[in-house]
Amino acid sequence: MSVFGENLQFYRKQKNMTQEQFAEQLEVSRQTISKWEAGATYPEMEKILQLCDFFSCDMDTLLRKNAAELEISDSQGYENHMEKRRKNISLGVMGLILAVAVYELLEGFGRTPEVVMDTVFFSIIIVAVLVLVTAGAKDEVYRRSHPVIADFYTKEEKEKFAEKFPHRIAAGLGMILIGVLIAMNGGELPLRTGMREEFYYGIFLFLAAMGVGLLVHTGLGNAKYDVDVAGYNRENNLENEWKKNGQKIGIWCGCIMILATILFFIAGFVFHLWNICWVAFPVGGMLCGMAALILGGQKSEHR
Repeated sequence: MSVFGENLQFYRKQKNMTQEQFAEQLEVSRQTISKWEAGATYPEMEKILQLCDFFSCDMDTLLRKNAAELEISDSQGYENHMEKRRKNISLGVMGLILAVAVYELLEGFGRTPEVVMDTVFFSIIIVAVLVLVTAGAKDEVYRRSHPVIADFYTKEEKEKFAEKFPHRIAAGLGMILIGVLIAMNGGELPLRTGMREEFYYGIFLFLAAMGVGLLVHTGLGNAKYDVDVAGYNRENNLENEWKKNGQKIGIWCGCIMILATILFFIAGFVFHLWNICWVAFPVGGMLCGMAALILGGQKSEHR
């Protein structure tokens, strides 16, 4: 059996297809599939390209490499990369909102010097933006070095995540709404001596950060499991379509927060609205969460 024949048999069995079913899919005879797998004959270039599309693999892997060994390596690498990307983007978006939450909490205690509050605020903002930019850059490098990934998630794995998806979305929205409720009633809630109402605004923003972070994390998980590696491959092979849909989530979030920072400074220095201009950051963080869900949804439609 040739390398091509072994790879073809491996990919076919991975999809749980018989030779008859596979032949019907490719519009050839079962005997043709049998000869290909035995190494007696080779398909024409048109069929080879069709096989690469069908199995989500590149031609070099199909014809020359050990697909089974590469499958294990690529699958684990993809899983590790996507989980790190998912975690870092979620943490970055949360950090952008937490920066404002910490500022408001410190102001609510009424004893923290302004310079300390500003230093903590901008330190968290800088770290969060750097995390987002780094996540986007690493994702770009990974996609260039791994243009094609075979579909390896099982039906059970996808169904397990699909069951959790609505509960996580509901939990994220619930945290945000509870925070809004606390902020609306901050003036009526008890405060210790020396504390200010801003303390409850900080609680609201803290819950908003947790909720938005959960929404982003869930949205990116949906992109990983639901769109799966088929969507990943389509993004890499159809670069123009990817550009049409917009930049990657990490870059989107970076741009949104840069704009939020500009608005923050304009409102503060030009219009002297320091007491409310911080709103630009939590709004920007929520827009990042929406961007993650929308981009994931767009990818799902392209399956």
